[in-house]
Amino acid sequence: MCVAEPQQHTGLYLSMQTPVANSSSFVPCVSAPPQLQQEQAQDKTKIGRDFLEELKCLFLRVRDPPKSALEELVRKIVKCDLNSADGIEWLRLANRNFGDFRNKFIDGIERLINSFKERLESDRLPQKEEISAFIDDTVVMNVLQRWLNATKIDELRSKNSLNILRQFIRKAFVVNYVSRDTDATKALDILTQKIAVPSRNGNNFASNLKI
Repeated sequence: MCVAEPQQHTGLYLSMQTPVANSSSFVPCVSAPPQLQQEQAQDKTKIGRDFLEELKCLFLRVRDPPKSALEELVRKIVKCDLNSADGIEWLRLANRNFGDFRNKFIDGIERLINSFKERLESDRLPQKEEISAFIDDTVVMNVLQRWLNATKIDELRSKNSLNILRQFIRKAFVVNYVSRDTDATKALDILTQKIAVPSRNGNNFASNLKI
């Protein structure tokens, strides 16, 4: 049975990334008892929250996910026919959020670069040692905060994922240093696509995806 109308709760949990749905378009087709309506609303709220968390976890693995990965999240979390109107809308929602995630991530990298250039007081390209000293774990946590808040951070550390993410941030810093480069940033997926990303909800759907 498909969970209908993702528009109802995406405003609560997905608008923190980008306004992608309008709850005013939803008109109930049947009248249910108040208790049942409350239970249904709670279920949809949980689905919206879990879907956003798993999207964030997936983003830590890849910034340009294959369509099959997003489809698998819809199947596992929403339990919806991918060819239905609802399934198509959930996939659109995932793609819009990923586009927004990428923009916000590279915005953060550009702020990091500007901060470094101010400190360097030079137009020369940075040395590898300078980048390593500048981008430590604290910087990594700050840049990735909006996505890391969907994970179990202690487990992430124990699985060595944070160390790999640090390498990724340093590489993203380099490829965007001269000018913003979304394609080069996407190409860095190879560094992180196999890391474990334990989700805060405990389902670990994104972490277990085969990419």
